[in-house]
Amino acid sequence: MYSDHEVCALNPGQERVTDASLAQLALALFDEIECGLIVCDGHGAMHFANHAARQEMESQQLLLHGGGVLRHAPGGSGEFDTALRQAAQRGLRSLVRLAQGSDQLMVTVLPFRSQGVNTALVLVMLGRRQPCSDLGLEMLAGSYGLTLAERRVLNGLVRQATPREIASANEVKLSTVRTQISSIRAKFGARSIEGLLLRAAQVPPVASALRLAGVSYAAPQAAPMLAAA
Repeated sequence: MYSDHEVCALNPGQERVTDASLAQLALALFDEIECGLIVCDGHGAMHFANHAARQEMESQQLLLHGGGVLRHAPGGSGEFDTALRQAAQRGLRSLVRLAQGSDQLMVTVLPFRSQGVNTALVLVMLGRRQPCSDLGLEMLAGSYGLTLAERRVLNGLVRQATPREIASANEVKLSTVRTQISSIRAKFGARSIEGLLLRAAQVPPVASALRLAGVSYAAPQAAPMLAAA
């Protein structure tokens, strides 16, 4: 995080940016990221959660929050609770797979330190459920000049639909979808469908909707923590 002096140096002639303004900017910035981000302590008491993380918790599929405490869904693996404790107490990093039936989510649990904050904190980063958000996929398709029909096909491929399923959903022949896939590959310069999916996965994790500043979940101590980071 830049100091006031550094911000003014990067933006000569512009109005001075205060630490409080930078904290609000950071909160708004995190909501624009599709990747779920949660800051909590070793017991799951949350200090911050961005929009993507709140959406995941509110779905009540794999992660829950009640009374401001993060926990895994009933019946889920206890590895998550252990990972939180080990990150806070021992500084260990973990990759945890949360699963309920066919639903699963990869989560990284990392020790998190911030200047001026004495509490041992943990950063929980939620994996993406799709290689690319709807907005990111639309931006990608537009940058390569895909037609509307080709965009539908690419969207289906990213969602793991087969060419036959895409053809059925769009009420066209399978041969038409295969021709469209070939056209998409040519525009992307990709040798295979896997290459198309890799290109989609490389799109930055941009959220599918614009977020307003100040709408992130944050406990009272979160803003000073971010301002000091």
